[in-house]
Amino acid sequence: MENGFDRLNHDEVVYVEPNTFNNLDVSGTFKVHDLITAIKEYVGAKGTTEENLYSQGLNCEVLKFSSEGWIKGKVRLSLEFCPDEPEFPLDEIYEQLQKIEP
Repeated sequence: MENGFDRLNHDEVVYVEPNTFNNLDVSGTFKVHDLITAIKEYVGAKGTTEENLYSQGLNCEVLKFSSEGWIKGKVRLSLEFCPDEPEFPLDEIYEQLQKIEP
């Protein structure tokens, strides 16, 4: 978990207000892989599969602030979730303690 966000499994179900995705062909309740499929269709990523988009990744090059040039690799999509309130209030305290301990 980074900054309270967890990566969602592709079969988990999400609900968002229906008008959030005006240009995507998804309903208010959808599985994560359905949203990724809709994004793929919206951006016109022909020749790619859902597997490429969220598991194996797509070949790409990235110019990072910390590098001296382009780095070849792969990029993939994921959907992350951060609850408004932690499920277990002690989890935050536990994470803070782990950062303090050597």
